[in-house]
Amino acid sequence: MSRRMAPSLPPPHYMPCSECGASLARGEEADHVCEEERRLRYQMIQLREEIAGFDDGLAAYLDSPRGRFEIWYAAWERARGPGQ
Repeated sequence: MSRRMAPSLPPPHYMPCSECGASLARGEEADHVCEEERRLRYQMIQLREEIAGFDDGLAAYLDSPRGRFEIWYAAWERARGPGQ
């Protein structure tokens, strides 16, 4: 029984920058400088699931015993006033 090897694909001509996602030609990665706005947008895209789940996570925390205590304590601190 002979085993055939799958043909290998040639390396792609372009790869994304790991910091900003810009398409970079192979061999030109060292010359690339990320644009700040693009880098921030790229990071936000990578964090979209975490950002979307923030409200649910906060609501769950505030509904927990520790969260309810934090809510009570914050209200108590505000009622005491500054410097008391």
